[in-house]
Amino acid sequence: MKSGPFSRLWRAGLVSSIGDWVSILATLSLAEELAGGGGIVLALTSRIVPGLFFAAVGGVIADRLNRKYVMIGVEVGRASLVLSLAFADSIQYLLVVNLLLEALTLVFQPAKESTVPTLVRRSEIVTANSLSLSASYGTFPLGAVLFLLISPLAPHLTFGFLPGTQEGLAFLLDATTYTISAAILLTLPSMRRKLPESRKGKGPLNLLAVVRDLRDGVAFVVRSRRVRSVVVAMTFGLAGGGIVIVLGKPYATDVLHAGTSGWPALLTAFGLGAGTGIVLVTIFGSRLVHKDVSFAIALLVTGFSLGAAGFVKTILGGVGWISLMGFGAGSTYVLGFSHLHESVDDELRGRTFAAFFSLMRIGLLTSMMIALPLADLLDGLLPGLFTDGSRMVLLVGGAIIFISGGFTLWSLRRFLHTLVRSTDRPMVGAATEAFRSYRKAARGHDPDETTEHEAIDVDDFDGPPGPS
Repeated sequence: MKSGPFSRLWRAGLVSSIGDWVSILATLSLAEELAGGGGIVLALTSRIVPGLFFAAVGGVIADRLNRKYVMIGVEVGRASLVLSLAFADSIQYLLVVNLLLEALTLVFQPAKESTVPTLVRRSEIVTANSLSLSASYGTFPLGAVLFLLISPLAPHLTFGFLPGTQEGLAFLLDATTYTISAAILLTLPSMRRKLPESRKGKGPLNLLAVVRDLRDGVAFVVRSRRVRSVVVAMTFGLAGGGIVIVLGKPYATDVLHAGTSGWPALLTAFGLGAGTGIVLVTIFGSRLVHKDVSFAIALLVTGFSLGAAGFVKTILGGVGWISLMGFGAGSTYVLGFSHLHESVDDELRGRTFAAFFSLMRIGLLTSMMIALPLADLLDGLLPGLFTDGSRMVLLVGGAIIFISGGFTLWSLRRFLHTLVRSTDRPMVGAATEAFRSYRKAARGHDPDETTEHEAIDVDDFDGPPGPS
């Protein structure tokens, strides 16, 4: 984090993510102002549609062009588009710009994630993903605070062209963050793509080559069991997480009767749990040989915790289960990314992550759209504890995540059978070694250095050391 190209890529992502959250809040606020509650639904829908049609193309772009200049071009394009929203006076214009912004995001994300393994060592991939996750989602509170702080300043900071609204100043701030991100990305080393002969096409447009890339990318994700299972499971995992985002506040207020402090308490619990999961995966994850197995177990923890939250009657119980869900969710996210980084060749990485991001966003935003209507539909259908529809939706969401984790383990059943029958336990040994290395580092020792105590143990049990 002190120097090097990954540090610059991370800083660019940090700045861009802050702007993203400010922009999302401003977009939803403007949509409500222009079209009421229906405008918010339309704004969320416009975030889903590009993923249905454009994600695969974004992956092809990331796999064919220089990823550095792809990211820079996207940031400049997003800065121009988001600034134009400051002058939006119709919901139609807002939706069109939203569609274009989402399409550019679906180009940026595969290019960025495909770049990470080329900038760090294999042993550092888990740590790199943990840092990237913190930059992407840990900046939400900062984005929310900035959006609130600029409200009293908006009428005075028009710079001679802004309309003087909170949303207008927020969009200018977002455009500035995209521009800063592009300037940082400009300092990265060149990432020219050298295509193999089989992927080169004839003619200036190379349309057949692009179509072939699309086909090969889809075929790889479908054909590779250990990649497919992680992509599909993460989609359902994010869908369950979207339920918490939408139903968290009414669940805390109306079901657990925790008042105005209930929702912040659940958010804090989830954040602390996710942070704990990320830290532990960062410590041990690089030594875990089979990250897809750990990924599936973390999904089971996430789903079980969310479902259990539907049974509690007090805010204390809700905080406990939601914090455990956050622990599983943070671990799942980092392990899923790390498994794909390690399992997919550079030539196919952009298209694989394009499919990954597309399905994740579709799952997340779709669940956010249907959670409240589904809770209203299920209200009063069952007697007793589950007469409240919110509890039923939490239980359904937890079951979806748990089942996706179970299917992931089922897809690995042959591998697990071989692993159980083996006398070697690489995951246990790796975790033990990771803890020893972390303890040495905490005490100020070199993690790779053999201590005097360990040397005595080796001599006592394995005989005198032989020649090196």
